[in-house]
Amino acid sequence: MDIVLTLLKLLAALAGMYYTIKIFRDAQARHPVFDYTGHSQANDAAWRWRKPDAELGLRLEDDAQKSILHIPVNFLFFEKICMLAGAACTLLTLYLYGLFVWRNSGVGEYLMGLIFVFLSIALLHVGSRVSALILYPDHLVVVVRYAWFLQHRYIYQRHQKLAFSGKSESPLELTVDHAAPDYKLFILRRRPLFFSSRQRFILSLNQSQGSWLAAGLQSWHAQAVEPAP
Repeated sequence: MDIVLTLLKLLAALAGMYYTIKIFRDAQARHPVFDYTGHSQANDAAWRWRKPDAELGLRLEDDAQKSILHIPVNFLFFEKICMLAGAACTLLTLYLYGLFVWRNSGVGEYLMGLIFVFLSIALLHVGSRVSALILYPDHLVVVVRYAWFLQHRYIYQRHQKLAFSGKSESPLELTVDHAAPDYKLFILRRRPLFFSSRQRFILSLNQSQGSWLAAGLQSWHAQAVEPAP
C-alpha cells in the first residue's frame, strides 16, 4: 500500500511538472519577443511612450507633462489569501498594541509585537505588481500596487546610469492558478564600486508585452533629455 501511495505521489508530481512546463512553452510560443519600434507608432515627443499597436492590449495616456502606460494587475488566488491574512494580522497587531497600552506593558512585549508588524507588512506585499509606468522628460515613476489598492512609487532619474531588462517567469515559479507566466522587469542602477542595485518588478503581462515595454524604457533612457513643455 505504501508503494502504491508513493507511486501515485510521484505520478502527480510528474503530471504537475509536465503541466507547468506546457503552460510555459505554450505562452512563449504564443507571445514572442516584440521589437519596440516595430510594434508601435511615433508619439509627438521622443521622451514619451510610443503608441503601442492594438495587438499589445496596452493603454497609453498622455498629457502635457507625462506619458502613462497603464498595466493590468491580476492577483493570483494564493496572493489574495496572503493579503487577507496580512489584513487580519494588521488588525491583530493594532489590538495587541492597544492591549499593551491599556495594561501599561513593558518594552519586551512591545518588541515582541514587532514580529506581527513585520509579518503583516510581508503578507500584504505578497504578489505586489506594477500598475503603471509613468515617463517624464527627466525621470521615470514605477507605480506598484499591493494589498489590492495601496501603492508604492519608485522614482528613477534619467541622468542616472540605468539599464532595463526583463524575462518571463520560469516554469519553477509557476503555481497551479497561473494561466500564463507573469513578466519580470529588472531595473539596474549603476553606482561606483559595489553600490549598484537592481530592483525586480512583477507585471501581469505576457512576454510580448513585457519585452516591448522593457525595450521602450531602454529607448527612453537613451534619448536626449528634452525640456518639459
